Amino acid sequence: MHNVQCSGYLQVIDKRTRAWRESRASGLANDQKKPALQTRYGLTVTRSVAAVPIPLGSAYQADLTWGERWHLDFYRKRTAVRCSQYFQNSFWDGLVLQICEQHPAVRHAAIAISAHHYQREQVQQSHDQNRDSLLALHHSTQAITCLRESLARELLSRDKSSRTHKQVVLVACVILTTLALFQGDLSASRYHLVSGYRLFKEWNVHEDEGSTGLALRQLFAQIHVHWSICNYPELFVEDPELFHDEHWVSPNSTVAPPKIVTLPSSGIDQMHHVEQFVVVVTGLILEASPYGCHIKPASSIGRGAAVALSKLQLWRSRLMSSLIEADGLAPDDCDALKLIALWGGIIDIKLAVASSHNPNEMVYDDYLDRFQRIIKLAHAVAGSGSNDVPLSLFVYKASVLPALLWSGAKCRDWLVRRDICSLLDEWTGKDYWISATTLSLKRLVDVESKGVKQGDIIPEAARADFVDVKIRPEESKVELRYHRPQYMMHLENDCIRWESVSMYY
Repeated sequence: MHNVQCSGYLQVIDKRTRAWRESRASGLANDQKKPALQTRYGLTVTRSVAAVPIPLGSAYQADLTWGERWHLDFYRKRTAVRCSQYFQNSFWDGLVLQICEQHPAVRHAAIAISAHHYQREQVQQSHDQNRDSLLALHHSTQAITCLRESLARELLSRDKSSRTHKQVVLVACVILTTLALFQGDLSASRYHLVSGYRLFKEWNVHEDEGSTGLALRQLFAQIHVHWSICNYPELFVEDPELFHDEHWVSPNSTVAPPKIVTLPSSGIDQMHHVEQFVVVVTGLILEASPYGCHIKPASSIGRGAAVALSKLQLWRSRLMSSLIEADGLAPDDCDALKLIALWGGIIDIKLAVASSHNPNEMVYDDYLDRFQRIIKLAHAVAGSGSNDVPLSLFVYKASVLPALLWSGAKCRDWLVRRDICSLLDEWTGKDYWISATTLSLKRLVDVESKGVKQGDIIPEAARADFVDVKIRPEESKVELRYHRPQYMMHLENDCIRWESVSMYY
């Protein structure tokens, strides 16, 4: 059990990239047979969708009722996909399924969270919902009973198998913690989380670097984050209009976020609120769409940036407090703290530059130390996974990539730009948007650096203050459009002179 392998979870090559076309030509595009991830909150599931349960291919399935096998199959097809949008997918559709074949505690826990998920996905109230609610409660209780029995055996037996027992307990604990979060039971989730993490520290004394150890380490880090999210609902805003403050607030001042009356909600609802908040934050960092992005001049900043920054700072403070209070994850190991610092650092730079006496592209040079800090954070977050348990492509695109693209466009330091391009190269080819925007940034760097010796300051006349990237995925082409400040004095009728270049990615 120590060497459980979570194989088969490599990122699918995007169909709109050159890498995909080449792999197709060489007959290597096997991943196209895999089902696409469901969109968030877009699942409308009925019994007919997965009406056939898992076949009786293993001995353990013979002891399950038809309904239990149906929910286990629903877990595999739906719940694992849904949970993978919030946590590492190699745990939910890899490690859990492998362990539940032989260990009833994990099996009961998987059925319980599946039943709750199915109940949430029903469009109309029905008797089935009551039944599924009772089923979730029943199997949660069964899972806890099995855990107690497993721990009792572990206490009586101090042989090599004790590590396996602990591993089973940890996997079941993660599922039960997540289920409690989704149900909005913060007390139960905290109990499972704190107890599980203490056991995890004991289990991880030898710092298992295999796929199982890496998966569990990341899961406990992420669950700490989501628990803190659900525990402080007042940090996050349902109404994006609350971010549209008209007045300027200094980035160096402490600003209390607007008071919000938050209605009771389940953990999964609260995660949705956080998702909306993150969309607002990343939109302040980089204005993007499925077909490109644009980066505006130094004087431009999105409305609500000061409010978003203050809420990020408050989130970080409370997350730190919760980690210390729970005696849980070390702050240095918490990816959420790094992301908050990453986002907050960029918004802080944008606010400072926009409020300067003469905001222009040269002012960014005064913030080199902050850009260096941002790149270190991006490296830490993007490198928090491994070859066995990689960082989710979704997480990378939603959190790290916007920060890298904006920083690469605005920081003209040669070493920082080199590090950014190196980090971007690690993800090129996995997604058409990443490939196209990375290529565009590299071309922009070449354009601005033309005729400038390595290490010299890029003159203002060579710097692009407005950048627009337009992607044409059907042609695998991207158009980079930009203009530079020296053209502004020659403009008539407020027309902007753009330079452009088209490239295949």
